[in-house]
Amino acid sequence: MYKFQPILKSTIWGGEKIVPYKQIASGQTQVGESWELSGVKGNESVVAGGPEAGTTLPGLIARHGAALLGKANFERFGEEFPLLIKFIDARQDLSIQVHPDDRLAWERHKSKGKTEMWYVVDADKGARLRSGFAKQVTPAQYEASVEDNTITDILAEYEIHPGDLFFLPAGRVHSIGAGAFIAEIQQTSDITYRIYDFNRKDADGNTRELHTELAKGAIDYTVLPDYRTRYE
Repeated sequence: MYKFQPILKSTIWGGEKIVPYKQIASGQTQVGESWELSGVKGNESVVAGGPEAGTTLPGLIARHGAALLGKANFERFGEEFPLLIKFIDARQDLSIQVHPDDRLAWERHKSKGKTEMWYVVDADKGARLRSGFAKQVTPAQYEASVEDNTITDILAEYEIHPGDLFFLPAGRVHSIGAGAFIAEIQQTSDITYRIYDFNRKDADGNTRELHTELAKGAIDYTVLPDYRTRYE
């Protein structure tokens, strides 16, 4: 069994729950994400202890191959670890965003796409998530809703509780709301198209870059009656 050092990331919207939840010592504040298992280039997980301490996840795969990943996974993905696993703590609403699928991500970025899943670990009273469209819209209507700050009105929104589960195939518009503490399991990809950020500004008074036009061609405009995943 391997244990890995968490990769803590401070964000504009991050809270203070991750460090105590993981019972680790860190002076870092506004930790929005803890990358638990990552093969993403530049953010590779590192073994925390034992005889292979200091070895990166890609290094382990290069050394052990199918014995570590399993034969079928190793044949399919080679030395690329296919999953990225995180904790996310949202003190504020995260931006509304979407991720491209494998085909579009490869065409635009020579990268894998990003399908993901959220498991709600904890939630403040009244915490919510947005997932998918609440009504049918055209690409032009989507674009207009970003322009006039009404995009939240056309998205499905859910009050969340521990144990809730959301599967988010690439192309589904989504947003994590303030007070949500979730585990996120996703494809190994860090490609995000930020659609709307509530006109939020950073400490220097700058707004974050939006990718409204790129997102328009990546969105799946299908409307479902319920975007939650039911399980026993």
